Amino acid sequence: MGVEEHKGKAPKRFKFAVVTVSDTASRGEKEDGSGRFLVEELEKAGHEKVYYTVVPDEKIAILGAVVEAFKAGAEVLVTSGGTGVAPRDVTIESIRPILDKELTGFGDVFRLMSYDEIGTAAMMSRATAGIVKSFGRAMAIFCLPGSLGAAKTGIRIVLNEAGHVLKHAGE
Repeated sequence: MGVEEHKGKAPKRFKFAVVTVSDTASRGEKEDGSGRFLVEELEKAGHEKVYYTVVPDEKIAILGAVVEAFKAGAEVLVTSGGTGVAPRDVTIESIRPILDKELTGFGDVFRLMSYDEIGTAAMMSRATAGIVKSFGRAMAIFCLPGSLGAAKTGIRIVLNEAGHVLKHAGE
């Protein structure tokens, strides 16, 4: 079966959550342009928002938001922020331990696309994705950097592959 035929059997619509990880946005110092953009693009594509929040760069806050997104029924969670190399960037360290399957290829594709846009600085991103399974269902998680440019790059991948990931996660 070809990839297009295979993807044709994937869900076309899903429930989603967006979690922005940002100390400045959570203090109201910065507007959450990336998070709002992600919500708007997912809704424009016909998906249903079930949860959105902004949390500080703190492991417990990040994990709490993941749990709340799951409890709200999210099938896809997109995070924005906390994926860089600064000491406060802890999104990956917070989420990676709960993943049942990590999709390292997501980060590879994201960095490849970013390279075309920002050059070798793309190597600084630790964007990743994976699947969490619990209570008989799965949630795909896509962790993006916090810039609007990263959101624009990442959402292209998410919109193309989230349903495909969900199809396999549910098998």
